[in-house]
Amino acid sequence: MTIKLIATDMDGTFLDGKGAYDKKRFDRLLSKLAEQEIRFVAASGRQLLALEAMFSAFTDRIIFVAENGGIVKYQDQILFEEKMPFDQVLEIAEFVRRSDFIEGDSVLLSGAKGSYILETADAHARQKAAMYYENIQIVSDFSTVVDDILKLTVSFKPETVLEGEAWLNAQLMGARAVTTGLASIDIIPSGISKETGLSHLAEKFNIQPSEILAFGDNLNDLEMLTYAGTSFAMLNARDEVKAVADDVIGHHADAAVMTYLENLVK
Repeated sequence: MTIKLIATDMDGTFLDGKGAYDKKRFDRLLSKLAEQEIRFVAASGRQLLALEAMFSAFTDRIIFVAENGGIVKYQDQILFEEKMPFDQVLEIAEFVRRSDFIEGDSVLLSGAKGSYILETADAHARQKAAMYYENIQIVSDFSTVVDDILKLTVSFKPETVLEGEAWLNAQLMGARAVTTGLASIDIIPSGISKETGLSHLAEKFNIQPSEILAFGDNLNDLEMLTYAGTSFAMLNARDEVKAVADDVIGHHADAAVMTYLENLVK
């Protein structure tokens, strides 16, 4: 197979159990990929600012598809961005806060300049936000936020997260909910997914879907895995993800994606 672009999810896929990666191995891998003219894409539900911080030593060597496809950045250029109307953001936030599924008033707005969480959010919600987001602002009311919002995220009860996703999708207009973790839901514009980001990259770099290799583990990876010519699910992936992938590789905690790619470019 001819591969020109590799896209991998981050949490539960490329990153290990501590949410980290071996930077020396990655540096060597990127050099090998560049020699073979293969582009590397970090495709994540994470905020762009957070991805750039995580890959601060490599930002000029990789491509970012952040916010589940809501924004695509290559080097210093924004290739695609889909903002949510602010009145819609406020309406959805209030609607979700009244639901029976939410944990700890945990709604977070993810924006271009920062992320925003309410002062009524509990300690667990604040701690979780600190793990995945940059420039976190605690506000008394979301209406005071001045930023371009690309996504809302919320923690639901783990045992009902899939039910909560289905409930949201039956209620939302102009937006959709997708499960991104064991208890996390992202709310993004309708029609946006990681596939959206990859399709923009394919057009820019004249790459066919058959020349794309993708890795994922969760429901927000489904469209990307289906779009890519070759796709792999992690051993730790949800069953729905394994069902659409071409094959299953090792566990994310064992850096299975890094190992697979090292073997690919030997």
